[in-house]
Amino acid sequence: MNNMKKALRKPVSLLLIIGGFVYAVFVAVMLGNLVNIIHFDSVKGLIVIITIWTLYIFLANFASYASRKGVIFKPSHAHFVFTAPVNPKLILLHSAWMNYLVSIIVSVLFFIGGLAVFGVELWKMVLFFLVECVVEIMFEISIMILMYTNDRIPEKAKIWIGRGIKVFLIGVAVFIVLYFKKYGVSVESASAFIDWPGLQMIPVAGWNISVYRLILLGPDTLNVICTVLYLLTAAGALLAACRMKCDGGYYEDAAKFADDYAEMRRRKVNGEMVMSIGEKKKKFRRVNESFRATGAKAIFYRQLLEYKKEKYFIFSKMTVMCLAIAILLSRVMRASVMKSGMPAMYLMGIILYMTLVLSGYVGKWENELKSPYLFLIPDSPVKKLWYATLMEHIKALVDGCIFCIPLGVAWKISPVQIVLAILTYAVLQANRMYTMVISQCLLGESLGKTGQGIVRALIQMTILGIGAAISVVAGLVISIDLVFPIILIYSMIVTVAIGLLASIRFHSMEQLV
Repeated sequence: MNNMKKALRKPVSLLLIIGGFVYAVFVAVMLGNLVNIIHFDSVKGLIVIITIWTLYIFLANFASYASRKGVIFKPSHAHFVFTAPVNPKLILLHSAWMNYLVSIIVSVLFFIGGLAVFGVELWKMVLFFLVECVVEIMFEISIMILMYTNDRIPEKAKIWIGRGIKVFLIGVAVFIVLYFKKYGVSVESASAFIDWPGLQMIPVAGWNISVYRLILLGPDTLNVICTVLYLLTAAGALLAACRMKCDGGYYEDAAKFADDYAEMRRRKVNGEMVMSIGEKKKKFRRVNESFRATGAKAIFYRQLLEYKKEKYFIFSKMTVMCLAIAILLSRVMRASVMKSGMPAMYLMGIILYMTLVLSGYVGKWENELKSPYLFLIPDSPVKKLWYATLMEHIKALVDGCIFCIPLGVAWKISPVQIVLAILTYAVLQANRMYTMVISQCLLGESLGKTGQGIVRALIQMTILGIGAAISVVAGLVISIDLVFPIILIYSMIVTVAIGLLASIRFHSMEQLV
């Protein structure tokens, strides 16, 4: 809370918060329009969304609490909070405020959406809001206290409980994707799945869904019984949590989690793609090769040697993400893309969106700017920039192949267009890196990585938006085959210009100050 108060006093932070709020409103409006387009704007549609959200958030929270990773602690807690004469349960309650905030925000969104988009009566949404904000949060707090403070459950049992819930959650997600792939996305197919009685019989999570069905759809035998079971379970958990004795046995796990969380935050600030907290340390391979180079080329060969020591060479989490997104979109969007007759246009839009949204290729190139020896190399800034980022260009080219080839084959795009799409992907990722360097020059460390990323996105969106608009117009008016050639040539010209500007950053180290 103190950090939030300090942020509100800074004009720049306040502008970022306002910008984030405006963006959230924009996304909410777009989602509302999407709901209307696919005819989900009814009580049944709301039930579908609530059911999916409830299954995900309940099981995810339970898994995180079971592994004692559901509450965010900081290293300062171990020194100042855990040693204070305060009830350990009270420390848990105050430390988990972010969890309550997420639940309240989602409840408000459901409340507004239920009234404005889905046409639900006011009294039903008020009752729904009270259940989600009061009963569900109290139940979540009870589960949190029981899982954190219960020393009777062996540590191995807690680990396996968390793993079992995660496997079940993944299984449910895969089943839902396969179901909608087979029957299509519509109110009818979703209702058939959501109305399945076995779903409401799932202990606790299914009973929770029954409560919302009772409120929004009216009573029937099944949802009344399951609602009673849920309320009794919530009351029992609350009573057990109140009576549970706690002497701070979870402090050791919380202190380790705090260190892991701080390390994760540090790596994210440095621009790394971190998927989880407490990741295992990397294991490196032994490499007997050696390279010799002079000038800026030494930067490239040193990075190549470092990548050869990596377990998976240049392949990273970004590679896995590209492959997963390609497989998913090639299946889910195939019918609509083929029906439109403009698959190249869809592929270009997806590539542009990924360039703007995903974290991109940080790799080892950005660490070069932190090394004083870089600025002592007797070579031009342009060459330093090129050789410092060359490995990332190669990685982008490989990931572009992994992403574009499956989509191109599934959507029956011509081989020439696929090659142009791969080159466009690599050039746009280079554009992203060079634009990030410029944003660092403009802002320094005043706004941190978040502010630099926002400025980078705005600059890149403005510049690339012009090329995208030109290519789309040419594709619609003249020929669809002109989409990728135009955006590729335009992106190359712009990227070279931005790269020349960004090379200034490689001239002297004093710009870091």
